[in-house]
Amino acid sequence: MTETTDTPAYKVINRRRLPFSAAQVHGAFADPEQLKIWWGPHGFTNRIDTFDLRVGGRWLFTMINENDREFDNIKEFLEVSPERIVMQHIEPMHDFVMTMSFDPVDENATDLTWIMNFAPGQDPNLAPFLEAANEQNFDRLEAHLQTL
Repeated sequence: MTETTDTPAYKVINRRRLPFSAAQVHGAFADPEQLKIWWGPHGFTNRIDTFDLRVGGRWLFTMINENDREFDNIKEFLEVSPERIVMQHIEPMHDFVMTMSFDPVDENATDLTWIMNFAPGQDPNLAPFLEAANEQNFDRLEAHLQTL
């Protein structure tokens, strides 16, 4: 029997029903001017250098926390449609594919689901932190949409 010390793959899943149309929720992500306002947990701001929302396109941005620490991010879009966006987080630190689904409930409500599929070897102890950070992201998205 061969033993391995690799950590198995895992998922982080967040869901929320938002009182906005699927077009509004999708649009808040598809528009980089809106996206930079709400993306990330509480206390973060964003600088978006590239946002090419198409299959094979890249999203290059920097998240800046309350202490002015900068976190560069590189993502590549694998699937893009009004119903779903799938992106590979390329760097830094984490190796995952994120699927964002925009499921209309009716014309005034959308079920938003984020699934982060982590590659084997990634630290599963991050899951509780990431689940909480995603909920804060949803809070910020909802607050942003209320201002439109």
